[in-house]
Amino acid sequence: MRNSSCTKISYPIKIADLYSGSKAIPNRLIKKKFNKFLQKVNFNNAEELYICIAMNIESSLCKNFKTLKDLRAIFKTNEDCIRFLEELIWEGEPVSPYDKTSKVYKCKDGWYKCKNTGKEFNILTGTLFQGTKIDLTTWFEVIFRENSDKSGLAATTVMRDYGITYTAAWNMLHKIRNAMSKENHQELSGTVEVDEYHAGGSLKNMHYNKKLEVKQIPNQNKKLLQGFVQRNGDSVIRVIPNMLDSTLNAGILRYVEKGSSLYSDDNPSYQKLPPFYKQAMVVHSKGNYVKKDDKNVHTNTIESVWSGFKRVENIHIVISPKHTQNYANETVFRYNTRKMKSSEACIWFLQNIEDTKITWKEIRDGKYRQYNRNQKRVA
Repeated sequence: MRNSSCTKISYPIKIADLYSGSKAIPNRLIKKKFNKFLQKVNFNNAEELYICIAMNIESSLCKNFKTLKDLRAIFKTNEDCIRFLEELIWEGEPVSPYDKTSKVYKCKDGWYKCKNTGKEFNILTGTLFQGTKIDLTTWFEVIFRENSDKSGLAATTVMRDYGITYTAAWNMLHKIRNAMSKENHQELSGTVEVDEYHAGGSLKNMHYNKKLEVKQIPNQNKKLLQGFVQRNGDSVIRVIPNMLDSTLNAGILRYVEKGSSLYSDDNPSYQKLPPFYKQAMVVHSKGNYVKKDDKNVHTNTIESVWSGFKRVENIHIVISPKHTQNYANETVFRYNTRKMKSSEACIWFLQNIEDTKITWKEIRDGKYRQYNRNQKRVA
């Protein structure tokens, strides 16, 4: 439709028609900014409006950084990072972390005050950044590198590259992994694969005396993991205390929606499940990894998830048993955001940093936050 006049035109366009649907940018943020955009600009015709949106909508709504060099050019100071987080999380309207219904007063130096509680806060309050003495620019770079590198980062690498102590680097990375755990609680459906993994050191690398001790009890030096993955979807990994039937099946009942197709190996525990699932298995003990009469029945997808965890294991000399779940969170986040660009994965991470505060003592003792699927999460 072409209109030569300069009168304002009403365009019945849905936001979904203007954007690819990437979960890195929430629809409500797009709608809010798009409406402001329309209020300021007049277009002569629909074609002009469409072209302008196609060229500028994505770059204007999120910082476009493809490389570490781009990131450094955009986020030069702490103030740049704070303004970006305020726009991304608050959408320009401050919300009190103490009472989301409260009126908020603006104070000086980027701080705000909650009317109902009388407490002061800023965008970092209640997040993994609260109280940090490390520049936010460094935090953003480490988060970007942690997402873009398939094997993750070692604390020694962060220590050398940014001139901070090993303890500070180790603490940073565990805070990031803890925040990533918001991805590690999805309910899976459709076709779901399940498998177990024994994480830990190899016997050949152990001292002879310890090797003899460990050999007496199978997998004594290992940490047990149970993993689930939805075909063309998300994954979940949890640390489990043992291989009992009740333990393995409890995980399935918690993370796999009833009525789903469940594929596993020939572990007899899964054959004792209630008839809530359409089950099939491949007999790994006989060297079969794809069912002969149905090529769709296999557990190769969950094996690819374990390969991601192995890459993380190889980066670190030793993974302490009490921190294993945190490294699993990192693997799950990287797998679940595999179809995103590195910049999109960073934005997706930063959108979900509310209520991720954790102390040094909690990290040291392995007392990480346990999120659940009912907790509010940006979608």
